[in-house]
Amino acid sequence: MVDRLVKTLGALARDRQTLQRKEQQLAHRQRQLIKDLSTMLHGIGYTLRPSGNGQGASGSAGEALRIPGRKVIKCPKCDRRFAHRLPLARHLSASHGMKKASSIRKGAQARRTKRKAARARS
Repeated sequence: MVDRLVKTLGALARDRQTLQRKEQQLAHRQRQLIKDLSTMLHGIGYTLRPSGNGQGASGSAGEALRIPGRKVIKCPKCDRRFAHRLPLARHLSASHGMKKASSIRKGAQARRTKRKAARARS
Protein backbone atom coordinates (compact mmCIF):
# COMPACT_ATOMS: atom_id res chain seq x y z
CA MET A 1 0.00 0.00 0.00
CA VAL A 2 2.84 2.40 0.82
CA ASP A 3 4.47 1.46 -2.47
CA ARG A 4 1.32 2.39 -4.40
CA LEU A 5 1.04 5.69 -2.53
CA VAL A 6 4.65 6.61 -3.35
CA LYS A 7 4.10 5.76 -7.03
CA THR A 8 0.92 7.86 -7.11
CA LEU A 9 2.69 10.81 -5.50
CA GLY A 10 5.54 10.47 -8.01
CA ALA A 11 3.08 10.47 -10.90
CA LEU A 12 1.35 13.53 -9.46
CA ALA A 13 4.69 15.34 -9.16
CA ARG A 14 5.53 14.52 -12.81
CA ASP A 15 2.10 15.68 -13.95
CA ARG A 16 2.53 18.92 -12.03
CA GLN A 17 5.94 19.56 -13.63
CA THR A 18 4.46 18.85 -17.06
CA LEU A 19 1.62 21.31 -16.41
CA GLN A 20 4.07 23.96 -15.21
CA ARG A 21 6.15 23.53 -18.37
CA LYS A 22 3.00 23.83 -20.52
CA GLU A 23 1.97 26.95 -18.59
CA GLN A 24 5.37 28.53 -19.25
CA GLN A 25 5.14 27.66 -22.95
CA LEU A 26 1.65 29.13 -23.20
CA ALA A 27 2.72 32.31 -21.38
CA HIS A 28 5.68 32.68 -23.77
CA ARG A 29 3.40 32.14 -26.79
CA GLN A 30 0.88 34.66 -25.44
CA ARG A 31 3.61 37.30 -24.98
CA GLN A 32 4.82 36.66 -28.53
CA LEU A 33 1.29 37.00 -29.96
CA ILE A 34 0.70 40.23 -28.05
CA LYS A 35 4.03 41.60 -29.30
CA ASP A 36 3.13 40.71 -32.91
CA LEU A 37 -0.37 42.19 -32.52
CA SER A 38 1.06 45.39 -31.06
CA THR A 39 3.44 45.72 -34.01
CA MET A 40 0.63 45.18 -36.51
CA LEU A 41 -1.76 47.59 -34.78
CA HIS A 42 0.94 50.25 -34.52
CA GLY A 43 1.22 50.12 -38.30
CA ILE A 44 -2.45 51.11 -38.70
CA GLY A 45 -2.50 53.79 -36.02
CA TYR A 46 -3.59 51.95 -32.89
CA THR A 47 -1.75 51.50 -29.61
CA LEU A 48 -1.99 48.36 -27.51
CA ARG A 49 -1.89 49.21 -23.81
CA PRO A 50 -2.17 46.82 -20.88
CA SER A 51 -5.28 47.12 -18.77
CA GLY A 52 -5.37 46.32 -15.07
CA ASN A 53 -2.16 45.33 -13.36
CA GLY A 54 -0.57 43.72 -16.41
CA GLN A 55 -0.58 40.28 -14.78
CA GLY A 56 -3.24 38.80 -17.01
CA ALA A 57 -6.53 39.36 -18.71
CA SER A 58 -8.75 41.78 -16.86
CA GLY A 59 -11.67 43.75 -18.22
CA SER A 60 -12.90 43.49 -21.75
CA ALA A 61 -10.65 43.14 -24.76
CA GLY A 62 -11.78 46.52 -26.10
CA GLU A 63 -10.23 48.31 -23.12
CA ALA A 64 -6.75 47.58 -24.39
CA LEU A 65 -7.23 49.19 -27.81
CA ARG A 66 -7.08 52.96 -27.94
CA ILE A 67 -6.80 55.53 -30.68
CA PRO A 68 -4.40 58.06 -29.19
CA GLY A 69 -5.44 61.72 -29.35
CA ARG A 70 -8.40 61.36 -31.71
CA LYS A 71 -11.43 62.31 -29.56
CA VAL A 72 -11.93 65.90 -30.69
CA ILE A 73 -15.71 66.40 -31.01
CA LYS A 74 -17.16 67.56 -27.67
CA CYS A 75 -20.77 66.97 -26.67
CA PRO A 76 -22.53 70.34 -26.34
CA LYS A 77 -24.45 69.13 -23.27
CA CYS A 78 -21.72 67.38 -21.24
CA ASP A 79 -17.96 66.77 -21.16
CA ARG A 80 -17.88 63.59 -23.27
CA ARG A 81 -15.71 63.63 -26.37
CA PHE A 82 -16.03 61.55 -29.53
CA ALA A 83 -13.84 60.75 -32.51
CA HIS A 84 -16.73 60.76 -35.01
CA ARG A 85 -20.11 62.45 -35.45
CA LEU A 86 -22.15 59.23 -35.49
CA PRO A 87 -21.27 58.19 -31.93
CA LEU A 88 -21.90 61.79 -30.83
CA ALA A 89 -25.35 61.71 -32.44
CA ARG A 90 -26.12 58.38 -30.74
CA HIS A 91 -24.95 59.79 -27.41
CA LEU A 92 -27.07 62.93 -27.84
CA SER A 93 -30.13 60.86 -28.67
CA ALA A 94 -29.67 58.31 -25.89
CA SER A 95 -28.35 60.52 -23.10
CA HIS A 96 -29.86 63.92 -23.76
CA GLY A 97 -32.97 63.06 -25.80
CA MET A 98 -31.86 65.21 -28.72
CA LYS A 99 -32.12 64.32 -32.37
CA LYS A 100 -29.45 65.98 -34.45
CA ALA A 101 -30.46 66.36 -38.11
CA SER A 102 -27.76 65.08 -40.39
CA SER A 103 -26.53 67.08 -43.35
CA ILE A 104 -28.11 64.46 -45.65
CA ARG A 105 -31.55 65.13 -44.17
CA LYS A 106 -30.97 68.87 -44.34
CA GLY A 107 -30.05 68.57 -48.02
CA ALA A 108 -33.14 66.48 -48.76
CA GLN A 109 -35.33 69.01 -46.97
CA ALA A 110 -33.81 71.86 -48.99
CA ARG A 111 -34.51 70.02 -52.28
CA ARG A 112 -38.14 69.36 -51.26
CA THR A 113 -38.58 73.02 -50.33
CA LYS A 114 -37.18 74.12 -53.72
CA ARG A 115 -39.51 71.71 -55.57
CA LYS A 116 -42.54 72.96 -53.63
CA ALA A 117 -41.60 76.57 -54.40
CA ALA A 118 -41.13 75.73 -58.09
CA ARG A 119 -44.54 74.02 -58.21
CA ALA A 120 -46.18 76.97 -56.48
CA ARG A 121 -44.75 79.38 -59.08
CA SER A 122 -46.02 77.34 -62.04
